[in-house]
Amino acid sequence: MTKKKYIRLIFGLKLKQLRQERNLSLTDLSAKSGLSISYLNEIESGKKYPKADKIASLAEVLGISFDKLVSLKLVRNLAPIEELLESNILEQLPLDHYGIDINKLIFLMSNSSMQLSALIATFIETAHSSELSQNNFSRNALRNFKEFNENYFDELESSVRVFCRENNLKAIRKLNPQNIKAILELKYNYNIDESSLNEYTELKELRAFVLKGKKNKLLINNSLSDIQKNFIIGKEVAYNFLNIKDRSFIYPGIRLTTFDHLLNYFKASYFSTALFINSELLIKDLEKFFSLSKWNENALLDIIDSYNSTTEMFFQRTCNIAPKYFGLNKFFFFRLDHEMDTETFRLSNELRLNTQRNFNDLQPSEHYCRRWISFETISRMKAAIKKNKNHSERIAGVLHSKFFESGDEYLSISVAQRSTLENKYISSLTIGFQIDDSLKGKINFLNDPKVPIKIVNDTCERCKILDCKERVSSPTYALRIEREKKLEEALFKLKEKFTD
Repeated sequence: MTKKKYIRLIFGLKLKQLRQERNLSLTDLSAKSGLSISYLNEIESGKKYPKADKIASLAEVLGISFDKLVSLKLVRNLAPIEELLESNILEQLPLDHYGIDINKLIFLMSNSSMQLSALIATFIETAHSSELSQNNFSRNALRNFKEFNENYFDELESSVRVFCRENNLKAIRKLNPQNIKAILELKYNYNIDESSLNEYTELKELRAFVLKGKKNKLLINNSLSDIQKNFIIGKEVAYNFLNIKDRSFIYPGIRLTTFDHLLNYFKASYFSTALFINSELLIKDLEKFFSLSKWNENALLDIIDSYNSTTEMFFQRTCNIAPKYFGLNKFFFFRLDHEMDTETFRLSNELRLNTQRNFNDLQPSEHYCRRWISFETISRMKAAIKKNKNHSERIAGVLHSKFFESGDEYLSISVAQRSTLENKYISSLTIGFQIDDSLKGKINFLNDPKVPIKIVNDTCERCKILDCKERVSSPTYALRIEREKKLEEALFKLKEKFTD
């Protein structure tokens, strides 16, 4: 929220509060101050901020000093609203995208009971003491936004087609990145620098940075692969072609402090991915791949290599196309990052569509189920690196996963790869299509007897498979839930015994 908007809202709340304390209607205040009722209403709703002479008139009518009226401090019962406005929580909630006027919401809250004020205070305290304040609101909102649209955005797809027509770019399998680079440099007045960023060791994990000026400068980390550089250039083209102003200038998006920043970062990524992976060509490739009667790791990797794209771009694009053109609208997708020579695994870039699987909600202290295909492909990659320290070829795998508690089944496909920025990191990208009647008729290699079937779970801590050989932590969460259940049962029996 901008400083001006914040000041308007606080002043409006304060004026309304003082007016009501003095039992003045808007008509009364209008008659005594000489300001129109409509103007006073706009002030109280946070839409207008009066000039000094009008503030002086209002202060005189209300019997309060000028300084006290313009003070940004609210009385105690409205203090939680003040704290809410001062925090960045509202900026992370996409209220306007859901048709909610923040001004109206604030004034509804200002008229609420003390109980609701207490609830707001508790909400803020919880947010500050957890990761809720660290972009989780925005990221959860964006996930829901994607799910609502089934992860396919006609407007962005159309924008890519228009861009290609305007710049005479044909729908070919390997779009020439030099053409995209030339458009950014000549049409949008950019200078691309692939050396300066690497002069600072502190910025080695930064992929790119944009310096705005008369001639914009795009600084790209030279350690990136050519495909990764092309993707960033494509995103910069997207920001300009889509005329997106409210954005982050850092890659990756580590400073996406508002929902609009995050949404616009997503739009630019979607545009760039759709630019380099043509939808019509990908549909044909997926039709051919899904029609295979046997799982073929090389067939998948060959398709990925046939485009100027990274594995992650390919999986993301598949997540766009599968629901729209194949009816595969129940799936999860995530990236698992692992630092070699450690037991550290970090889940990132998680997406789910019409499924209950929500890996992002699992606690960071818990240990993800080692039966996932993601861990198998990472393990295979580590073994290959052990044999050859320079190994960098991708490894793919497939698994028919059955979740122990829910019984949900997924056909999970995973590709592991080595980081181009730091060789000690391995990432696995996994997409799991929920197995239902729709999928059974569309992906033939589901019936391949060589596709392994495994019972899996979310984390070791939540898993009741006590004889699991892959277990790396005790089932503390599951045992606690079991104890609580037995306690409830015992209390119920006790109650029945003493109830006539």
